Amino acid sequence: MLYSPKLFVRDWWINVPLAITVFSLVFIGWFVVSHINFGGDPIFLHCNVIFGVDLVGSGWKVLYLPGSGILIFLVNYFLALFFYRTDKFLSRLFTLITAILEIFLVVATVLIVGLNI
Repeated sequence: MLYSPKLFVRDWWINVPLAITVFSLVFIGWFVVSHINFGGDPIFLHCNVIFGVDLVGSGWKVLYLPGSGILIFLVNYFLALFFYRTDKFLSRLFTLITAILEIFLVVATVLIVGLNI
């Protein structure tokens, strides 16, 4: 059973990671849309130290980063809301993990876009 969303959002341990997550998602979306040419040449999608660039594809595939961020956000916050009544610690852990994953997505987005500029 879902807990009251008002009480869920008033919790400081839910509020701060939520703000970080939403800011990260907005930044990722803006950064990708403003820096990637979707109709142009193929772009680099993955690079590592040993092999260099090992995945090249069309520009729209970069939208997988904000899409996966939104999916992570929706699933983890639904689970956090679902478990908030019975286990607040687990719910807060879901929100903190979501914020950390979104920060990793921001770093990955900046690196991939920087690789293509």
